[in-house]
Amino acid sequence: MTLKNRIIGLSITCLLSTGSVLAQDSMLPDFNYVYLEKLVAVAKENYPRSKNFDTRIKIAKLAVNSSKASWLEPFSFSYFGRSNDGAIDIVNPALLTGYQLGLSVNPGSLLQKPFAVKTAKEQVKIAENDKLEYALTLETEVKTRYIAYVQAVNDLKLQSKITLDGEAIYNSMRYKYEKGEITFLEYNTASQGRNTAIQAKLIAEGRVLATKISLEELTVLKLESIK
Repeated sequence: MTLKNRIIGLSITCLLSTGSVLAQDSMLPDFNYVYLEKLVAVAKENYPRSKNFDTRIKIAKLAVNSSKASWLEPFSFSYFGRSNDGAIDIVNPALLTGYQLGLSVNPGSLLQKPFAVKTAKEQVKIAENDKLEYALTLETEVKTRYIAYVQAVNDLKLQSKITLDGEAIYNSMRYKYEKGEITFLEYNTASQGRNTAIQAKLIAEGRVLATKISLEELTVLKLESIK
């Protein structure tokens, strides 16, 4: 067998090995919709920015209560006591003696109160809508990062199988080279193929770790603790 035919045969073997892996693997079986919904729920519960929206709603509701409680602000109450002790004040004669009450009203402030209460209630609605909007954004982001994580895990599975195939081919070619059945070029080609597969596997492992960390940023908890 010529050197050209040997290299072609080696390439075909690699392609067939890789092709069988590709044909057998799919990320869909590892895509767990129930688990994904748990991740979304955990993110909504634990992510700090999501908690901030709950705080804003509480503040808005407190503002409503404060506005309702301030209905008496336009009214001013006063009292004073007068006693002539039996004496007659010619300059300022007291027709009435004892304690006297006074009431004054600020019409402008009184008319503004209904609008203040209504405005405070609208602020509550805005805060609640902001929370709903962000919940949708957070849910989309969790799902996107989960897909990237599942894809990275499956890519690592594929690269691991390719690496095993490359290792098997390399061991076979090394044995043949040691027996003098193939040339150094053929042996070196197998060695380079194995090294390339190992490097691709390392990259795939790094991608799994990166996508996992990215997803855990939103859930706050480790994926292993979310069952």
